[in-house]
Amino acid sequence: MIDRVVRHIYVHVPFCATVCPFCSFDVVERRAGQVDAYLDRLEAEAVVAAEQFDVVPTTLYLGGGTPSHLRIGELARIVDVITRVFGRPSGETTIEVHPLDAGEGKVAALGDLGFNRLSVGVQSFDDRVLASLGRAHTAAAALTAIERCLATGATVSLDLISAVGGQNLGSDLAAAVASGVHHMSVYTLTVEDGTPFARRGVQVPDDRAAGAIERTARVLGSAGFDRYEVSNYARPGRRSTHNQAYWRNRWVLGLGPSAGGHLPPLDADRSAGAVAVRTANAPMAAWSGGAPPEAEALGPREAAGDHVFCGLRLSDGVDLDEGSLRWGVDIGREFAAEIESLRCDGLVELDGTVLRATDAGYRVLDRVAAEFC
Repeated sequence: MIDRVVRHIYVHVPFCATVCPFCSFDVVERRAGQVDAYLDRLEAEAVVAAEQFDVVPTTLYLGGGTPSHLRIGELARIVDVITRVFGRPSGETTIEVHPLDAGEGKVAALGDLGFNRLSVGVQSFDDRVLASLGRAHTAAAALTAIERCLATGATVSLDLISAVGGQNLGSDLAAAVASGVHHMSVYTLTVEDGTPFARRGVQVPDDRAAGAIERTARVLGSAGFDRYEVSNYARPGRRSTHNQAYWRNRWVLGLGPSAGGHLPPLDADRSAGAVAVRTANAPMAAWSGGAPPEAEALGPREAAGDHVFCGLRLSDGVDLDEGSLRWGVDIGREFAAEIESLRCDGLVELDGTVLRATDAGYRVLDRVAAEFC
């Protein structure tokens, strides 16, 4: 029987001081009265979710946007809403932090609010690269922010962007390792339609991106970081619980504009044969006006394919028996042809009931995972 308790919450905070030219997320610059309206709508959305689902949070993740751009009182209201409506999260509680928001007083206040994992948006330790990415902070500010976050005793993660033109990736990785953080997320620069970078014609050659991914894995592996997901690296014992829950296809409630979720089906969908529902909230303008989320009901085969699609991103791979039991379909049999084709191409390996991508498969992971869609 499927466990229907939702244990993971993601809150999208769309506000930023400025919008970076590479960013394709649903973000807005702060305007008078907008945050209060957002908080009111967020609370109303949470109340409805609590009526529909059994939510007992283990993890909470505030992403964006720039959650740390909110004032402490505004962040306190988000935490209060989550705690009052669903209960206080019992485990990992993460907030994304801009280096320029990491004053000593604010960082300490984040700890007082219960945030025990701080994710610092560094992107690079080279001021020239930061300027090209439209980031307002400097390398020195990033290092100061990391130092202050580490002093709180929280788990500290940082984001880097690789494959940027003119970047010395080795220098960035060395600085990141030396900073003492516990976790890193390293993403290759992608140029999405509609962004300023796309309008400027910025390009990221495939060979540059592939080289950056391989070098990152090699350097961070040598420094003692475990590559537990295609873009995420952790020191021993510092993997992100929330990230792993997402890629293991656990139930996740998404709150806020453009937030995505993965939820148990309600009665009507369950009666129609659905075993899971993927949700996508409306963008900021429509969400603020009360627009409901888009919902895609998944049958057993679709949910099982989604389970493998997500799980292949993890170095641990995906246990086909566990997925089969959860979704009520024999994954090994249902996707036998796809698995065998990928195995013959050297892109996946089957270790007992665990399917995982090989090193070669990791290099073309989108192609591998697409076989299960």
